[in-house]
Amino acid sequence: MKISLAIIAGNVEHWMPRFLDSFSPLFDEIIVVRAIGNQTPDATLDIAEARGCVCASYRNKPEHDWPHVDDFAAARNLAFKLATGHYIAWADTDDVYGGTLEQWQALRKRIAEERPDVVTLPYVVPEDQLRVLRERILRRDSGAWVSPIHESFKVNMEKPRVIVQDAPEWRHATHKDRTPNNERNLRILESIPPAERTLSHLFHLWQSLRFVGRIEEGVQIAQQALKHPDIGPEEGYELMINIAQVATNPKAQEQYLLQALNAVPYRREAYGEMVNTKLRLADPRGALAYAEAMHGLSDPPEYIWNRRGKYYGWLGVQLHAMALRANGRFPEADVREINHLKAQPQPVISLLHATRGRPKLAADARRQWLNRAAHPDRVEHLFAIDFDDGDSLPLCVYRHVIQTNKEGASVGAWNLAAAASCGEILVQINDDFEPPMHWDKLIEEAFTCAEKPGKPAVLRVSDGHRTDDLLCIAVMNRARYAQQGFFLHPRFKSVFSDDYHSWAAYRDGIVIDASHIVIEHHHPFFNEGKGWDEVYAVHNSTERYQQGAAIFEELTGISPRKPA
Repeated sequence: MKISLAIIAGNVEHWMPRFLDSFSPLFDEIIVVRAIGNQTPDATLDIAEARGCVCASYRNKPEHDWPHVDDFAAARNLAFKLATGHYIAWADTDDVYGGTLEQWQALRKRIAEERPDVVTLPYVVPEDQLRVLRERILRRDSGAWVSPIHESFKVNMEKPRVIVQDAPEWRHATHKDRTPNNERNLRILESIPPAERTLSHLFHLWQSLRFVGRIEEGVQIAQQALKHPDIGPEEGYELMINIAQVATNPKAQEQYLLQALNAVPYRREAYGEMVNTKLRLADPRGALAYAEAMHGLSDPPEYIWNRRGKYYGWLGVQLHAMALRANGRFPEADVREINHLKAQPQPVISLLHATRGRPKLAADARRQWLNRAAHPDRVEHLFAIDFDDGDSLPLCVYRHVIQTNKEGASVGAWNLAAAASCGEILVQINDDFEPPMHWDKLIEEAFTCAEKPGKPAVLRVSDGHRTDDLLCIAVMNRARYAQQGFFLHPRFKSVFSDDYHSWAAYRDGIVIDASHIVIEHHHPFFNEGKGWDEVYAVHNSTERYQQGAAIFEELTGISPRKPA
């Protein structure tokens, strides 16, 4: 029995090797159809051909002279037509295989024995903690792809024989440098005549309009979708929460969320959104009531396509803790989060986040780090806030420590956060640090591959700019923290703390090279001075440099480097 993999690809030369490395061992042949509209081709097909793939190109209709594919279903049908297998699987180039070879072999055996028409496998989107079932392997000639955008496979029989497997799974592993597809999706969706738009088209048109900022038009489309005869409770639930999320008036948000709660009272997502809404309405008691009601709901036993797992895990815990803090119950909130972290079966990573005067930037950075984690349930985040920083008071609904040092030294803030942390790995972050996707997995793997169990170690990661040996972002294990008794040397205030951290780590021979992990530092130094504010000015003042240099030389006997 032969199984083919048929895919369509854009200009993804940088990612094609990863895709083929992941999927080639599984299939008897791979078909790659390039679909790039009027773009200039890159080396994607050259790479695929060199790896033995069957390659072709899909061309847009003459009237669609666009810099992207005009009909995803047509492109996938071409790829399926070129496949010669008894069964044909499909994937996207930003997917990876998430199972084992043994699981795949067991599945092939089952397919050969049962001869199904459709095989459904789980698809995991880690950043959303979303796990959905997708028709992943199709019997040859069992149907065709339909819809030019957000395409789906339509079988050509009333009662297809279906195998539903819980494993192996496909995993979404987004291309970090991939440009957003909102304009492309919107162009294709708006080209579909209104009379021909299905519920799926309306749903995705609303999403695309939302993402490009055309909110008012989008809400009108969403309202049309809510009235569509084919809409089910889960689609309606999703739409009402979506509309609430874009409403600028918290009272309007509240009304849409109440509709969602009334329609589907057994799920957590709307309760969680209501916690945030009540906090915006300065109603802490209401926020806590909804948080406790959410906490009392079990994970639905049945499969739900748009279930957001984070509300049943880390986000649900944190929303409950936020509501507790808004009601002045700070110790209880901390215990709630710490107990959740300590219940995890694998090591926790602690993010030590010093911030001052930038509450929105800080909250956005926190959200980004958690959303990009492969295992956010194992990530501890701690804000370190100065006692006189009134601007950052809104951040106190999150887990935090308060620094009473009147000098406002960021080193003191990181050390205070480290002392309150419980993770096995400690990571220094600022408001202007941007992590890669699955940064936690990368960091954990770097320690696991090179570290002797229980021995002190630090990582040398990249900030996206420097090429020298400076450990400009401190990442260490708990053993190193315990060994030296601090995270960064407390004599420093800000600058030159990284110099001493580097010097001591190299002196002790505990540096692990993990420069493939790029945590981008969006400092004004690297952006022609753009974004320079009072906080940057204080931490990078001449006085701080002079103080830091003198302390470094006193501790090491070495004349320090000149400022970058």
